[in-house]
Amino acid sequence: MMKNKSIISMTLIATLTFGTVSSLLLQTESAAASNVTNITKASQSESTSTYKTASIKSFKLIRTNKTIKIYEKASTKSNVMDSIKNDQGVVVLKNYNNGWSKVSLQFDTGYIQSKYLYSAKANKKNHYAMNTKKTYSYYSPENNGSGFKSYSKATFKKLYSGNKTLTDFWYFNSEPDANGRMEYETSKGLYSGYKDIGIATLAVRYPVKLNSSWKGLDGQTLKIVDTNKMVKTKAGTFNKVVVVKEGKGKNYSYYAPKVGLIKQTYNGKTLNELSAIH
Repeated sequence: MMKNKSIISMTLIATLTFGTVSSLLLQTESAAASNVTNITKASQSESTSTYKTASIKSFKLIRTNKTIKIYEKASTKSNVMDSIKNDQGVVVLKNYNNGWSKVSLQFDTGYIQSKYLYSAKANKKNHYAMNTKKTYSYYSPENNGSGFKSYSKATFKKLYSGNKTLTDFWYFNSEPDANGRMEYETSKGLYSGYKDIGIATLAVRYPVKLNSSWKGLDGQTLKIVDTNKMVKTKAGTFNKVVVVKEGKGKNYSYYAPKVGLIKQTYNGKTLNELSAIH
């Protein structure tokens, strides 16, 4: 069953059926807390050699003035798996000479007509993507007292061994349910999406401008409401943070330069915040 596609709300419900991964055991709250480090100066002044984002080689954007269908097979007579709109993106696994491309979709594969795909240009300045050379730890206060752990790790994986359609994504080890998030930084902006859907939309539009707005995956409005905010987290204090508001509620995502997502709020309450980076 398809889930709500909203960027922030998906954080609450998106799951990956990865099973137990012993090498990615979750930190206990006390262990995570003991590793909290003030990373403000170190992270925000990192040189290019220590900062790396996900490759956009296989990430393709959609160019169309209409909604495009993604099929189960390389035929318009096949079952429709999902639909995609202009300037949304997918990961292409293989191109065929018959005018079709196989894409990663819903933990599986789908097919889209290649004529609607185009390569994204790389972003060369003002980065707000997560650093793939680092491991991120997040604290989720609303998980306290629930069956979910309050601390989780996010590590970048080039390929998931259990499912070869899952490439270049962030594995959030939020036991008992894990979730995977893809993130691609282009000249148009930072694209993000969950792997159980497979479609990425703009999380931050570039160039970053106050009051810049765009539509999300479900048609909700996203808007940059601050470009120079100071934000305190368990991991430290960050400057020049970009704040993106989603929809009509008090739903915000916070992105620090050369660090990426450091905090999210949902209905005015902290959903998660960065607790450490290694």
